[in-house]
This record gives sequence, structure tokens and C-alpha cells, in this order.
Amino acid sequence: MSRKIKGSEKTKSKSGDIIHKYNDDPISQPGGLISALDRFFGRNQFVFFIISLILTVIIGIYLFDVKISTGGDDSSYIEAAKKFIDGKRFPSWHGAFYPIFLGLLMLIFGVKIIVFKIFSFLFIVGYLILFYYTFKNKIPVTILIITLLILAINSQILYFGSQTYSEALYLFLQALTFFVFVRFMDKMNESPLNYFRLWKIWLIFGFLIFLMSITRNIGIIMLLALFFYLLIDKKFYAAAFTFISYLVFRIPFNLYKSLVWNIRIAETGGQLNEILLKNPYNKAEGTEDFAGMVTRFVENSRIYLSKHFIITIGLKNPAYTGTSIIPVIIVILLFFMALYFAFRHNKLMLFIGIYLGAAVCATFIALQQSWGQLRMIVIYIPFVILFLSWGIYQLSRIREVKIAVEIILLLSLGIILFKTSGQTADMIKENKKILEKNLKGNKYYGFTPDWINFLRMSEYVGRKYPDKVVASRKPSMSFIYSKGKEFYPIYRIPLENADTLIQNLRERYDDLCFIDNSEFGKKNVPGNVQMNFKRVNLAFVGKANKTYGIYKVQDNYKEFFYSTLDKYNVNYITEVDTFLRQICKEKCYGVYPDSLINMLKKNKVDYVIMASLRVNPKERTNRTLNAVKRFLYYIELKYPGTFIEVSSIPPRIKGENHDEKEPAYLLKVNYDKYNSGDRLY
Repeated sequence: MSRKIKGSEKTKSKSGDIIHKYNDDPISQPGGLISALDRFFGRNQFVFFIISLILTVIIGIYLFDVKISTGGDDSSYIEAAKKFIDGKRFPSWHGAFYPIFLGLLMLIFGVKIIVFKIFSFLFIVGYLILFYYTFKNKIPVTILIITLLILAINSQILYFGSQTYSEALYLFLQALTFFVFVRFMDKMNESPLNYFRLWKIWLIFGFLIFLMSITRNIGIIMLLALFFYLLIDKKFYAAAFTFISYLVFRIPFNLYKSLVWNIRIAETGGQLNEILLKNPYNKAEGTEDFAGMVTRFVENSRIYLSKHFIITIGLKNPAYTGTSIIPVIIVILLFFMALYFAFRHNKLMLFIGIYLGAAVCATFIALQQSWGQLRMIVIYIPFVILFLSWGIYQLSRIREVKIAVEIILLLSLGIILFKTSGQTADMIKENKKILEKNLKGNKYYGFTPDWINFLRMSEYVGRKYPDKVVASRKPSMSFIYSKGKEFYPIYRIPLENADTLIQNLRERYDDLCFIDNSEFGKKNVPGNVQMNFKRVNLAFVGKANKTYGIYKVQDNYKEFFYSTLDKYNVNYITEVDTFLRQICKEKCYGVYPDSLINMLKKNKVDYVIMASLRVNPKERTNRTLNAVKRFLYYIELKYPGTFIEVSSIPPRIKGENHDEKEPAYLLKVNYDKYNSGDRLY
């Protein structure tokens, strides 16, 4: 006995060819829970759409954050926008379009952060509107309305409605592109089809994809996904026109960057090089090989699918940090099931499935695991929720499992809606007091003490030293709170692989000596003697909690050098291979202190902010973001007294443990201590 899956029937075309006619309208097949709900939601879908918009606006206001986040990238967009409109620099690192857009707002309103955030909020509302009209009458109305309600109250997504990250803009552009795709497909189904009469749609498509690609580099996936989809659909001319329409905007843009800003295409490879690094904060670790990229993909799948995605749909607390392979497997299986049904039943969902699969995979390959932030995939989550739900619904069309699948689907969506609303209620309660204090003028309320001290120091520097060059670990944050003062960035230390560093020194110098830095202190070597040795220091190699100095030993002071070490019983190693075997059994890294001080000198840095920013923002531990501290530490090892404290926030109080207050220091650079000579007295 044959069985026919409802919703897919074969009919004869006029030419006699067998074609498939798929019934995937918003009214589901007769009978069942979803069918009954479809009739109810179908009669009231516009009402529920308006309800979802009202919920988004109300909840968005309660969750609104007038502060700049501590992530740094949001403030860097603002700084990049200011530099762009001032003609200083083209914003190319994080994507050009959002800083350019902010720059246009600056020209109209000035540097008004609240205005920038309001536009982010409008983009979130706009994407929700487009989301509804894109899928209206294209998928079962029950799936659409419940998904819409989940998105409307989702605090994890609404968070970006009051931030100056590019996510809100990207969500809007992405939703607008899908919206235009639906109209595009309607035109493509017209008969007779005239490709050249659709030139307006081609240009709109090309322009939107172009904007996506310069908002976030990953946006180029939209072009590749559409191109691949059209090839599958055997619309070869359409694929060619789509690519050409993109180039119509991309080529003039690249020419503009080249002619006006002198940016060559070869210079834009910086992000690709950054992607290939094993550790973006330590280039000395090298680049990933194929096996490393596979590992990265797997680990990112765990981070984003079993943590961030699960948190966003309300099934885990936002503080959850664990990962598991089981949710990853479930999501992947559901995705491929939905993709299979989309290939058979629904062209719109097929395109979305191709796009999501390509974009998410590219994201997991491109991101280092240390960048495991929700904002990297939040732009896909609304469409992932809809796509997976739609896929499960397609499974319910099989008569034997219809009731069970419908119950599972509706129960799952109901739980997600309930848990999401509870999560959002908690976020509103937490944000209410902070928002009230901020609106009353306390701009620091809601920050932890480490950030308050750092931001106040940045504000102090902007007021006290507006014309001085000051270095900062978070220069864009300092830029905002100093009211527009530019800071020199210290993001990382230019470390090198110890093996490479030592081999380079070995080729340049006949004799090298390796000394554990702690030896001088343990042996009570007089300060003036230590200073003599520091003069001939070449580099430092770090391993665990130990730092080894590498010293050059020249003939004119060789005898005095070793006799002095023996006099104070300082242990040392003279054989390079012995040092490498004993100390560098595992990977260790080295740095040239002279290169560090020269970086500051070349950029005319007068002062440095050294803060106590937490690694874990939720609790105070001994672990802090220590790039600046380590940068200065290696310089101080060779040139003691180079950095002089001129101010601290909070101020030091005699008898108190100042470090417990997570202070920020302002240090003056004393270049008089810098001496590159190699004399040993």
C-alpha cells in the first residue's frame, strides 16, 4: 500500500512533464494541534505582530543601557567614526559601513552616544518588522508567530538594541536582504521572464549584499550563498547578474579607498592573517595548520551552539559557562533535516538554510576560541530558531508521527518562550536600578570598581593632559570618557618564539649568557652591580613564573663579567643548546626590552595608564588584563625607574592595601633612564 506525504503531490504540466506542487502556505494540513492553532493565529496574526512590536519597544526601553560596554569594540566604532569624519583614518578593521554610518550621525547630532544607541534600537525594531513580512504566508503561521514572540522578548538579542556594536545594523540589513529575496523570487516566477527588466532588483540586491559585506566581512557569505542557490536552481543568468550587481558597488568603493585613503587591496589582508593566528594576543605561537582549524571548528561549535545558542533561547542561565557535544549534535541533525525538507518543499527556506550553514561554518572557522562571545553569532540566531522549528514541523507531515512531533514542537517552543520571558524579567529587574542612576547623572554606576577607576583615570587624563600622548590598554574606552582624546594602544606584547629569538642572537653574537632574573635578588647582588649587567641585556625569555635574561659577553669585559657573577655566586648558563634543552623543553617566548621602549619613544608616548581590569568581570581575583603591566615590566627589568607614578585613582592612603581597591595608575615615561649602550664597568 503506497503512502503519500501530505503537502507534496505530483501534477502534470501542460507539456506533460512531471512537476512537484508543494503546499507550504501558512495553513497547515487538516487535523492536528498546529492546524487548529494556525486557524486561530491566521485570523489574528496582525494583532500578534503588533503585540510583538509593542513588547519589543517596552522591554527594549527597560533594558536600555546608556553606558558604553566594557567590550571595547563598541567604543572603537565611535572612535573610528570620529577619525573618519575628521579625515584621519578610514575605518577598515571591524567593517567600514557602521563607523561611516555613525560618522554621518556625528555630522548631524555631534558625538551623542545616546543618539547612536537609539538608532541601534530602531534597527532592532526594523529587523523584527522585516522578519514578519518576509515569512508571512511563506511558512505555517503558528511557527512564525511563536518565533516572533520569542524574538520580541529575548533579552540577549535586545541587548544589542542599546549598544554601539554593528550587530543591530547587520540584523536589519540581513532581514532586508531576505525580504527583497522574496520579492525577487516572485519576479523570477513571472512568465515570460525578462532578466533585463529586473535591473532595479539586481541593483538593490547588489547594494544590500555590498553593505552587508562592508558592515561585517562575513557578510560576503550572503553573495556566495545566493550565487550557489541560483546555480542549484539552474538560474545561471540570475547568478551572473547578481555577482555583477555586487561588483557595481564594490569596485567604486575599492577605488575610493585606494584613491582617497591610499588603501591598497593587499593591505586589507590584516584580518585574514589575524584569523590564521593560533593566539591573536601572541603572534609568536604561529598560525594554525589544517588540523588546528578542524579543532577550532569543533571547539567553536561547542562554545556557540551548546552555550551561547542555548543561553539565548532561555534554556541556560546567562552565567552558564559549560559546553557539551550533545546540544551540538542535536542542532546539527535538526539543521540537516530542515535543509532536506527545504530542498524538497520551500525555496525561501532552502536559501536561508544554505546561507545559515555557510555563514555559521565560516564563523566557526574564522574565530579563535578565546573570542567566544554571543555577538559573533547573535545575527543568525533569529533565523536559526525559525529554520529549525520549520524543519521539525515538516517532520510532522508524516502521518505516523504527526501527533507526537507536533506535541514535541509546540512544547519545545512553549518552554523556550516561557524560559526566555523569565530570563528577560530577571534582566529588567537587574537593569532598572542601573538605568535610573545613569539617567540621573551617575555615568559610572553599573561598572565594577576596576572599570570605574580606569574610566575616571581616562577622564582625568583628558582634562589634565589633553596635548600629551598617553598609552592605554583600552584606547577606545579612554577616548570616549576623555571626551575625544586619542590614546596610543597597547593591546599585546610583541613576543617571539624563544627558539627563533635565541638562534637570531646566536648568529649575531659569539658569546651569550643566560641568567634567571631572580638570581640577582637571591644572591644579594648590590644594585650598582645589577645595573651594570642590565646594560648588556639583549632580551628576556619567559617560562611559567620565571624570567631569564639573555646577556651578550664581549671580549673587552668577558673576564670581568664572569668573575663578578662567580663572586656573588650567581648561577648562569653559557651553552645555548644546554639552555634550550633545560629551559625551553616546552614552548616559551621572548621579548627585546629595547624594542618595547623604542615603540613608546617612536610614538612619543609621554604617559601610560596601567589599570587593574579583571579577566573575570564578575569577581575580583589576582588575574587581570596584564598586557600593559607586562609591557612595562620588561622595560623596567632593563631600565629601572623608567616609569614614575604621577597619579592613582583611587588615591593611595597610608596603611591601606591599595591593590585591593583595583586602582588605575598614571605613569610618566622617563626616557632619561633609557640607555642602549653596552658598557660593563
